[in-house]
Amino acid sequence: MKRRQFIKLGLLGTAATGIAPGAFLKGRDCDLTSDDILGPYWSQNHPYRTVLAHGDEPGTRIFISGAVQANDCETPLHNAIVDVWHANDSGCYTVFQECNSGNSEEDPYNLRGQMLTNENGEYAFESIWPGHYGSRPKHFHYKITTPENQELVTQCYFEGDAQINQQWEDNHPGLIIPLESSGDGLYGVFNIVMNEEAQVGTGEDLIPVPEQPFLNHSYPNPFNNSTQIEFGLSRSGHVSIGIYDISGRWITNLTEQNWPSGSHYLKWSGQDYYGNMVPSGSYLVVMKAAEFTGSKKILLLK
Repeated sequence: MKRRQFIKLGLLGTAATGIAPGAFLKGRDCDLTSDDILGPYWSQNHPYRTVLAHGDEPGTRIFISGAVQANDCETPLHNAIVDVWHANDSGCYTVFQECNSGNSEEDPYNLRGQMLTNENGEYAFESIWPGHYGSRPKHFHYKITTPENQELVTQCYFEGDAQINQQWEDNHPGLIIPLESSGDGLYGVFNIVMNEEAQVGTGEDLIPVPEQPFLNHSYPNPFNNSTQIEFGLSRSGHVSIGIYDISGRWITNLTEQNWPSGSHYLKWSGQDYYGNMVPSGSYLVVMKAAEFTGSKKILLLK
């Protein structure tokens, strides 16, 4: 699987191992994903993106995917925020430390990003394999937040790491994953089970489906930290939502994937594609879905 396909298709990196997230989970006991320390290097407002490492970043490219599911290990959690950050190839953390890297655009949030799970609860990202930080095994940090505001802070480690001994393995159940190698780099699957009950609904509980696609005004607007963008679909399909400056110059994409019918929410924190904060001013939110195209003006104030 080529790297573009991995990100574009949802980010089903599990295809690299031949295991679908649902099948993987149903084949074992339903255990909640263990929590782990947040660590000192988490930062707010990581940009929304699925490629965390700059193309020139030294190290082995790695592709991680998985599914976020409720505590029955079957029900996907759609629109969960998966926030990921990690050290570079030398064990250095951007934002907090001076790191020598291939970050030629001087992206302050290099090796950091967050993404939303799709309708199947799936997520995926591309980055570089982290280096060892001190005496700790290589790891990715995760902070998952569901639409019901259930939060999990955890980490993902890798089989075969020389710094993982039996005691470490016993203290981090379910957090150590195997990796497979291909021509593009390393592939791994990290599935996450949240302590959130699966919602069993009746016909009376169904969320109304809009009669036609829509893009609502953002809230708050004006904003100085982040703004929430609501959009809806009358039937499932591909949605593209981007941010442009008032002259029409592209700033970043908030989503470029299939969404189910219904109402959905995205967040923009005033950052461009590379994680740089954009200046104060007016911007356009532009949505394209099938025959529908809509735009709304938002105002960023600092």
